[in-house]
Amino acid sequence: MSVFVPTPLASLIKACFGSNALGRARATRLCILCLSAIVLGSMMAVVELGAQPSPPTEQSDAAAPPPKGQPDTDVDTSTDSVSRDADVDSTATEKAISPDSESDRSTEEAASDPPEPDDAENAKPAAVAETPASAPEANKLKIAIWSGAYGAAQREVVVKRFKTKRDIDVEVIIRSQGAPIDLEAADRDASLDAVEFSAAELETGCSAGQLLEIATGDRAHDVTGSDAARADFLPGSLKPCGIGAFAWSHVMAIDRTQFKKDKPRSLADVFDTKRFPGKRALIKDPRFLLEAALMADGALPGEVYGLLATAEGQNRALAKLAELGDEILWVNSSKEAIEAVASGDAAIAQAFSGRVFFAVARGLPLDIIWDGQIYSMTYWAIPTKSTRQELAREFLRFATEPQQLAAIAQRFPYGPTRTSALALAKRHLTAGLDLDAFLPTAPENLSTALAHEEGWWRDNRKDVDARFAAWLDGLNAPKNNEPADGEPDAPTKTDRR
Repeated sequence: MSVFVPTPLASLIKACFGSNALGRARATRLCILCLSAIVLGSMMAVVELGAQPSPPTEQSDAAAPPPKGQPDTDVDTSTDSVSRDADVDSTATEKAISPDSESDRSTEEAASDPPEPDDAENAKPAAVAETPASAPEANKLKIAIWSGAYGAAQREVVVKRFKTKRDIDVEVIIRSQGAPIDLEAADRDASLDAVEFSAAELETGCSAGQLLEIATGDRAHDVTGSDAARADFLPGSLKPCGIGAFAWSHVMAIDRTQFKKDKPRSLADVFDTKRFPGKRALIKDPRFLLEAALMADGALPGEVYGLLATAEGQNRALAKLAELGDEILWVNSSKEAIEAVASGDAAIAQAFSGRVFFAVARGLPLDIIWDGQIYSMTYWAIPTKSTRQELAREFLRFATEPQQLAAIAQRFPYGPTRTSALALAKRHLTAGLDLDAFLPTAPENLSTALAHEEGWWRDNRKDVDARFAAWLDGLNAPKNNEPADGEPDAPTKTDRR
């Protein structure tokens, strides 16, 4: 049996033991030293190899980015609706709301309908990490905004730009599904510095003394700017405790291809089934629908809520709805209404303007009827328990500057509350659509608009819901000459004995 010995080592052995007798002792000592050095070097190499990091393995499914089409992944990543803000890549944000991308379909479903905190009775409050009130961080701001694509646009534009301008940390609390903000919870929400509220929330918080007076009083210019800047805000957007940011709107949308000779152009036309036959996909909810019916019947926007507060006014609205007869196709949401028009089951849809925008961007031949639109605004406000009120005032002033408002509208089609911002927001960044046709606050779209009174609905919703449900039951009740479900047909004369 032969044994393989590496060539360098074989040469060393020969040198050690192949010498003559006189030099053998000296050569042996030298060889021992060399062999020891070889063994020691080998051991060190083994130790060094073991200290190297393992090669990276492939990323697991759990750590992989979420697939396209998963809703709200760009802005809300926790069940408690809490996320620390990170820089948002503008390309990714625009892609998320681009109507040409598959991800837009889920983003739209999650967010193109407006935030409605009054409907979120069972929603968990937006959780806020506790911060000791005795030691606020001066170089940090904590804000709360809506979720979805609109919230993503706020983060991309306002939060990212303000962080760069002031070189501070801005922590964002996501109000997923309209999660309420508990301004009484001192141990949780006291550290919030700025919040985007609905009109009803703003009214409640301001009347309870939970929000700072920022748009009126001696320091109003700290947030709203000069008198000239204040005049740039649209009517209704400056409240004592809040600064309006954007308006979203309830509208009627028509499929223009289903009307060959002429098409509906007004709210009254929507209720004229003789001139404009075709199914109307209406949301089975009295809110917005009763206001629209009254305006279609000739009521002026300023008269609507006074009428709805009376039984006569409610009867008038329901009678107008009844004129639609069999042309009503009841649906449960704005999304379903648009789908009914897309499938050809309806010619007109009751919807929200943001959802109509995305449908048009995907190719649906829809036109918005702005006559009688019903709009609501979102408002920035500062909780009285904020520990960084001066910084919060600076943030609100920055967030409502025309440049920021226009940039958000170019990413998500809500209406800016400043006239100068409308002049800057001409075209959507990714869809390429002319925004004047889709923004609720464009001058030509506001001429017959109604400001939605969320507070009125908060106080009267229960009674009006009951009245609407009773009316629906009456519509579904069998006529005098029709048997009820499950009952045999009434006998004819020839059947009677």
